[in-house]
Amino acid sequence: MAVALLCAGCTSTGPGGSGEPVDPSGSGPPPSAADGPAAPPGTVPPQLRECGDQEAAPALADLTWTTPDGFEDAGGLTQIAPLEPDYSATYLVPQQPGTGVEVLVVVHYPQVPAELTDDCGEVDRKQVDAYLAQWHEEAGVTATAVQWTEVAGVPAVSERERYQGRDFIVDSTILIGSGELMMISCQWTGQQDVIGAGCEELLTSVSGG
Repeated sequence: MAVALLCAGCTSTGPGGSGEPVDPSGSGPPPSAADGPAAPPGTVPPQLRECGDQEAAPALADLTWTTPDGFEDAGGLTQIAPLEPDYSATYLVPQQPGTGVEVLVVVHYPQVPAELTDDCGEVDRKQVDAYLAQWHEEAGVTATAVQWTEVAGVPAVSERERYQGRDFIVDSTILIGSGELMMISCQWTGQQDVIGAGCEELLTSVSGG
């Protein structure tokens, strides 16, 4: 996500029922209307679905990463258009700065009201796409090269962003958690090679903590 040197303003399941078992011979008791509609054959009511034995994705707040070579922590930066008003951010800048705002940023959003995952932690891609599309529109962001990926075992969306009236470019990767998001953004004006190398090293270093 874009950052600036000065502070900037920011702008289910349906019911599922289960009736009495029905004897194929027809001698069993008829289903009662109070039981509600029976689930279609071969399906499981959403409220009874088991999540399985898959390993739970790590909490985004517990993820760790390392500062890329040639970068250092920086202060005096802020988000231009955050995804949510409540966030914490770490800013990393090249030790040999360029003429623009060249920066890597890791932003954690601990409270995301949109339901982007189900009760088992599975990502709803349509909901994620709709959530990001709304943010793009409100923030004046044009996103290209959008694709799904994975970082440290966490589903994520990567995209290239351009902000209306700004001359920088941002490569962002948004990690999707249960009720939380993490956005790793790599912004450059003229140092694409430096920021690109640092961005790759930063993303590769992310681990489950």
